[in-house]
Amino acid sequence: MNKPVRVWSQDRKRRYGVVASSFNEAVQKGAAKLGLPDPTTVTLVLEEDGTAVDEDYWETIPPDTKLILLSGDEVWKPSPLSVPSNLLLVSDEPDSAIDDAQKACNLLNAIQDNPASVALLSLSDLEIIKDADLSSSDSSMKLQELCIEFYVKKKKEAEAMEFVDLLKEHLKGNE
Repeated sequence: MNKPVRVWSQDRKRRYGVVASSFNEAVQKGAAKLGLPDPTTVTLVLEEDGTAVDEDYWETIPPDTKLILLSGDEVWKPSPLSVPSNLLLVSDEPDSAIDDAQKACNLLNAIQDNPASVALLSLSDLEIIKDADLSSSDSSMKLQELCIEFYVKKKKEAEAMEFVDLLKEHLKGNE
């Protein structure tokens, strides 16, 4: 039986609707939506209190449950002061019913309503916008250019962090 759930990032700034028939499918789809690189290192917890969700507990949670995917060494924390909803990019669309072009248009529409929200987009969402073939208004093209700038910046930051991690491993091996 398919169950719709809400998957959130650890900081609660990114939220997506996912429909999954199993615990593993929820983890896989949630990790993909949130741009988490390795779903095998993801822990699924209830947003409200941090209770860990496993395959058995998955069967008992009701539809539309709010879940947080914790990656690597992330830990559940109580919700900080509420993030204003106009700063969130919330997608309640079913994950299988949307292609990259439509997703790019939806993301650009959300950004148009609140341009500051571009800073909250994941690298994968920015890449979708970057690669979109837009033949629309000047404002959409400008927003796409803004997203490309953020993509380049985030990509460089991610590569720099990878380099730092490799350097740490190398130095640790030489001790």
